[in-house]
Amino acid sequence: MTDIICPSSGDLVETEIGRIATQYREANKFVAYMRALLGGIEDAALVTCRIPEFFDLKTAFGEQLTLLGKVLGWPRCHCVCDASPVFGFNEENGAASIRISGLCDEGTWLDCNDAGTGDICIADDEIYRGFLKARRYQMLGLYDIASLTAAAICMWGKTASIVDSGFGYVVVSPGRELTDFEERALPLAFRVLPIAPGIRARVVLGAGPIFGIGAGWGGFCQGSRWLCPTDPHAYDCG
Repeated sequence: MTDIICPSSGDLVETEIGRIATQYREANKFVAYMRALLGGIEDAALVTCRIPEFFDLKTAFGEQLTLLGKVLGWPRCHCVCDASPVFGFNEENGAASIRISGLCDEGTWLDCNDAGTGDICIADDEIYRGFLKARRYQMLGLYDIASLTAAAICMWGKTASIVDSGFGYVVVSPGRELTDFEERALPLAFRVLPIAPGIRARVVLGAGPIFGIGAGWGGFCQGSRWLCPTDPHAYDCG
């Protein structure tokens, strides 16, 4: 957003006073009256001039950020497939649609866990800001790899990358461990990323390099992980 330069207090009043015809400039009461009228107009103009500052995507917060989201067509709350956590053990690169809980935590058995719809609301401003930054690329139809990478970085940080792509598919990696909320909101991330219609999107979870040969890949002894993409289930329950 271009920086907006607002006039200093008094500048607008003095500019208009300078336009008074010479024969009236010695009429002190008239000049004082005009200053009073112009002062009120100037106050309103200064407040109006600063309104865009509160709706800068980089700095807006609270209701201002919510309004920006509505303008971008991406509100804070979304209906998704949501299921209770199930008892089990976490496995690296496990299915993103299943949340795991311990035996002493609130959860249920996998066979008893009927998925249903529920609302996810992005209350955290910084997380929401990342989604909105990604949404800009999608709205502009920027479906190239560079734009997709930039949008992923907006949401997950500099560790995010596109680890694989080809005819009709793309694999995205956050490149780090996600928080519980980020993992739960993963389907929303793949709704807002600039991925062209008809392209199959997959995600690789976890931190550390992915095993491979060549620059940018992890070797045998570097704590590498296998490239095991899973479906983020952006629009279905899996």
